[in-house]
Amino acid sequence: MGNGNKGTGKATLLVLCLSLAVILVAGFINEAEAQPLKEVASVRAAVEGADVRDIGGVSGMEESLSLLSLLGQQATQPGTPMRLVLKWQGEYSEGDDLRAAGPLTAVELAENLGLNIPTGVEEHGHLVYRATSSLTENTSISLFWSELGEGHSYVIATLETADLTKAGDWQNKAIQVGKLMLKSGIDAEWNASLQGTAKEQGEPKEALIVTEKNFANRVAGLAEAECYKDETTYSRSYKVPGLERFVVSGNHNLAMQAAVHRDGINNENRITIGFPLITIEY
Repeated sequence: MGNGNKGTGKATLLVLCLSLAVILVAGFINEAEAQPLKEVASVRAAVEGADVRDIGGVSGMEESLSLLSLLGQQATQPGTPMRLVLKWQGEYSEGDDLRAAGPLTAVELAENLGLNIPTGVEEHGHLVYRATSSLTENTSISLFWSELGEGHSYVIATLETADLTKAGDWQNKAIQVGKLMLKSGIDAEWNASLQGTAKEQGEPKEALIVTEKNFANRVAGLAEAECYKDETTYSRSYKVPGLERFVVSGNHNLAMQAAVHRDGINNENRITIGFPLITIEY
């Protein structure tokens, strides 16, 4: 995480996250509607008295999310929606939980997040809990909890909005969810992906190169580390010295990824930006 602590050594968790992605239910928080995430009570109670920087897992997150929003506005067509998917995910171990109240449960976490009480269902040999709540027409939050055995579970809280421009105080909400999970004993890290109609059209590679040049004016030290391409997509991953959250890939500390995909149905480019990596479909 900050300066390469937890965030640098979790390549295995990233792989596990991607393998679980196909069964996730997306979610996002918005305080404007009814039952806004029990920020009303449970979330605020759980993190009461703690500043954002008191918990290492959220160090630098506010600045990173502000930058992601700025880059999204710069790279997408004006007036078009920007979809945001933000995930907090990580492993929970009962043996590492020192809370006086005892081990955390999926039901307890769901209640603290303002969700309905989940029911466990066996999937692929593991007991899985899911809970979700649509807060507005465009926003929701969801929880995925999979028991791995021997007191270990993998937990993902997903926040999603169909249009970031209408999401309100989403950065604060994302930080509150992360602080709650961390203080509950979950070894969680965050990733965020923003997606919309690209301002630059034409061939994906050329479109991304132009966009990247514009990014360089906003992101000091932006340096390409890896790339991927196929017939309809061009993607690059970057090292960014100023961003605290990154993942290790080979010899690189990757803090940002951008991809341009040519949508053959709409005949237009779609751009996706991920911090530190993209975890949704291009």
